[in-house]
Amino acid sequence: MSSWPHLRNPALADQHYAKPGPIDVLIGMDEMDKFLLTGLCKGPPDTPMAQNTVFGWVLFGKAMRSSSPSAGVLSLHCDVQLIRMVSKFWELEEFPPKRYLTVEEEACEGHFRKHCRRAEDGRYIVRLPLKESVPLGESRNISVRSLLRMEKRFAVDEELRRQYAEFMQELLNMGHMELVGNAQPHKSYYMPHHAVVKNTSSTTKLRVVFNASCKTTSGFSLNDALMIGPQLQEDLFSIMVRFRTHRYAIMADVEKMYRQVYVAEQDVDYQRIVWRDDPTEPIRDYRMLRVTYGVAAASHLAVRSLHQSALDAIETHKEATVVIMRDFYMDDLLTGSFSVDNLMKLRNDVTIVLSNAGFELRKWATNCDELREKIPHASKQISHLLADGDEVRTLGIIWNTSDDCLSIAVNLTPLPAILTKRVFLSDSSKVFDPLGLIAPCTILSKIWLQRIWRADVDWDEPVPADVAEEWLSHRQQLPKLTALKLNRWIGTSEIVEHAEYHVFTDASQRAYAAVLYCRTQLPDGTFKVVPVAARAKRI
Repeated sequence: MSSWPHLRNPALADQHYAKPGPIDVLIGMDEMDKFLLTGLCKGPPDTPMAQNTVFGWVLFGKAMRSSSPSAGVLSLHCDVQLIRMVSKFWELEEFPPKRYLTVEEEACEGHFRKHCRRAEDGRYIVRLPLKESVPLGESRNISVRSLLRMEKRFAVDEELRRQYAEFMQELLNMGHMELVGNAQPHKSYYMPHHAVVKNTSSTTKLRVVFNASCKTTSGFSLNDALMIGPQLQEDLFSIMVRFRTHRYAIMADVEKMYRQVYVAEQDVDYQRIVWRDDPTEPIRDYRMLRVTYGVAAASHLAVRSLHQSALDAIETHKEATVVIMRDFYMDDLLTGSFSVDNLMKLRNDVTIVLSNAGFELRKWATNCDELREKIPHASKQISHLLADGDEVRTLGIIWNTSDDCLSIAVNLTPLPAILTKRVFLSDSSKVFDPLGLIAPCTILSKIWLQRIWRADVDWDEPVPADVAEEWLSHRQQLPKLTALKLNRWIGTSEIVEHAEYHVFTDASQRAYAAVLYCRTQLPDGTFKVVPVAARAKRI
């Protein structure tokens, strides 16, 4: 107290204030008026003060003063990718809530209706929904540096360089990208790009991803400057369940869906890139002329254009309009019908409506033999018109069209030497089961994650040894799930007169679950019982 001369005389309530000790009682601020007395001793800045109370004088304030002012940095780190991973891990257990459009979503929808128009070839021309309040700075330099980093990868991977160059050349040949001068317009943005290789794809193994989230010198990116439109398509659960109600089903996807929509001339300079085929050549500037994957508004613009093609044809193709509006999940179509004739008509009508807007369907798959025979002869222009083989992978499931059964796709990759909490979350999320058909297996992952969480393990620390042992043993069995076969068709259709739904529920000390079965009586008098969906939640 030698440096606190203003506190030498008061009789302190706690003479041993400098030594830690147990807390006897906590007094709320709403009761302090009963204990405070007149008297306050204040000293120089950064020294404690004393307040007189019925207990004696009590200290509060700073206890010591540093010889020099301290420099501090306030930092907040948010791992967005990790948050999304955790959210995705749980969100399939919940039914989607009723959504209401936000102010921005309503503005984005109004922007589309105001500016969307059709080109001479039938495709839609859209404007990017830009916010006027977000300024964009210089972005070309960072795009050049990103290209130079990619060229270092090309130097050690010739196959990657070749596929990458072929992808860029395809953009030019198809008219989806064009060469421009190096002069930068006042309103422009350059997108860095990199390669993503997807070995499970049946058509495109390599995809070039454009990064419109890269910040400019103003601190904002193109994605920061774009409004994000509302989610237009139905939830995956509803689409999958409805897909199982059709006696005859079909699947297809839209070829290069995003790139079938034009971006208006006023906005194409916001989609510039830099590229060269060879490091010995000068770096050239290009701009993307179509809706581009990686731009925040791309998904909304593409899906909204798809829906607009249906709305424009509602007077002539009502059934096809309904299918396009509700049976697409992004670019994947899952639909069907109760009869062969109606299925063929539906397939033709949907194809015509979408084709008129530049959306071409490919990779058709069906359990209808008559339709499968006609599809290869329907078009000579579209590559991969018919899906290869009887097994079709889409949205986390495998559909075997020959026996009309569903199975679960299990795509596990080798684990690192140490199983951390982060690795566990990523690895256990790779089994995707939107209908809950293997809920008894997936619920175990959530129970183990709950145990890891209670163990207070950090994201990059090893999980408890007992959890790691149990998970690794469980993981070895997961590939056997691909042998599980479930009927795709649950037995309902317009020709089935009687159908019943039965729900069974149960609970344990660790989880509870419900499963829905459909029981139908077929025209020949036999009964068909098929599990429709299930949900399991940890306690």
